[in-house]
Amino acid sequence: MDSSNKQKNILFISELPDNTKQLELDVFFEDFKNDIQYMQIDSNSKTYDIFNTRKQKATIIFKTPEKAAEARNKLNMKKIKGKAINIMWHETDNSIRYNNKANLFIKGIPKNAEPRKLYELFAKYGEIISCKLCSNEVGDLLGYGYINYYNIESAEQAIANLNKKKILDSELEVMHFQKKNERLQAAQENSSIYIKNIPKPYLKIEELKKIFAKYGTITFAQMFEDRSRHFAIISFTDAENANKAVEEINNKKINSKDELPLYVDLLQKKSERKRMLLTKKADNNNKINQETKNCNLYIKNLPRELTDKQLKEIFSKIGEVKSVRISKILIESRCGDTDIDIIESRGFGYVCYYNESDAKKAIETFNEKKLPGFEDSKRPVLISKFMPKSERKQLLNQIQSQQYLFPLSMKNYSYPIMYPVTPYMNSGYKNNYSYNYNFNYNYRKPQAKVELIGEIVNRPTKGQILSSNTNSNNNQNNNVININNNKNDEPNYDYLKSLQNEEQQKDYLGEFLFKKIEQHPIAQKKNFDIEIISRITGMILGIGDIKEIYEITINNENLTSRINEALGLLKI
Repeated sequence: MDSSNKQKNILFISELPDNTKQLELDVFFEDFKNDIQYMQIDSNSKTYDIFNTRKQKATIIFKTPEKAAEARNKLNMKKIKGKAINIMWHETDNSIRYNNKANLFIKGIPKNAEPRKLYELFAKYGEIISCKLCSNEVGDLLGYGYINYYNIESAEQAIANLNKKKILDSELEVMHFQKKNERLQAAQENSSIYIKNIPKPYLKIEELKKIFAKYGTITFAQMFEDRSRHFAIISFTDAENANKAVEEINNKKINSKDELPLYVDLLQKKSERKRMLLTKKADNNNKINQETKNCNLYIKNLPRELTDKQLKEIFSKIGEVKSVRISKILIESRCGDTDIDIIESRGFGYVCYYNESDAKKAIETFNEKKLPGFEDSKRPVLISKFMPKSERKQLLNQIQSQQYLFPLSMKNYSYPIMYPVTPYMNSGYKNNYSYNYNFNYNYRKPQAKVELIGEIVNRPTKGQILSSNTNSNNNQNNNVININNNKNDEPNYDYLKSLQNEEQQKDYLGEFLFKKIEQHPIAQKKNFDIEIISRITGMILGIGDIKEIYEITINNENLTSRINEALGLLKI
């Protein structure tokens, strides 16, 4: 076993077939039923789809690392419901899982190959992090897959020994995996060119070959016709020849009488070209934003009847205006039997100056005032410097992070937001935490009480909310919980997604989990101490799927079920 996996007892399963039941997973791990401490299929709820939807997954916690390793070696890439499953160690270090230098891409996998035998073939060269053989809905292999090793040396040995090797009459292609942006960069270094605007009468392919032959040896040349449009594709022996041809021939006429100059560019797929154009557009927008950073103004509450010309005249009194635009919307209406298109102002617009000082003066002159000539308008205009969407989003995330790090709704309330490591979380967390974070803010007491049936906690509806003066002295029902209507009692998923790594996300969710478990009716009924609350919090955070932890945190019924499961494991 790889040294990085010592003392680990948590396995993570990906690529589970859709709708896999817990019973089917129990049968699959039948030989290890006495060695498993916890096993759960991670739900793939559509209700809280804040992260990308993925295949079903499962987490299994073994009593000992040795049994976890034995189960992984014995069952990995075997089939459940006709599909091979990928069993991995639960890694918390992203740099291990996403080490592209040790990640391989395999092509030419026979459709009738046994996934387990293929896994064993690659496992000869080193410890494998994950093995994924792509398949369709019924489990048929699609001819390609991915193998990720812990060590780069293992990946190199696999390439040296298995590349071009025949398996079941199919030749494997084993190569280093490349990210999409790396593949796009490699695709740009191609040796083929695309030619359009071919002059009329259309040149023949032999004539085009003569024109481009001086740039290098041509390996392929063909003319195409599409809806009376003629274009050609020419391939050279290497990319340098193609780049030279593009540089010298593009946007030049073959003869002085030609209507249009030739268009010559490197051959690209439609999707690649679209991506390149979008990138070029984004770069151009960024360049414009930088040039006009402090000169461009955003104006709200513009009168609906105000025109672009009138807006320019008003702001030109301050200084020279570069551009003006009022955002408009097309409204389709109908008068009798006639369709009418009405263009209306959306109430906001932009004014860009050449000079930064003019923009600043315009804000001082017109902000929070009614524009000259439009004193009868209902509201004064609001003016601020224009900020691109990406910068606005970044600023809002910073504001939200400050709000949730230093809330404004509790007073002298202290609770631990770190949690000790439990026997079920041998990896990924530091030594026993015992820090307390004291936030100095006004705590608003709960305003509503909800009566619960048994130990299942449901979100309150309007009909369940009682008055704040309800007397709860009735001791016959012990399952009464206070529901705080403060928004800060629920995690904010936008801020959660903005956190840099999984550990920060779990720390953030852990604050809410600890507090909710502490206030839960089961905890109140059984008088949980801080150690038990911390252990249950740690068990939930050990699941490994941030989306599921988030769903447990905001869904009281789900949280109740998890608390009961944890109590069963802890034998409390």
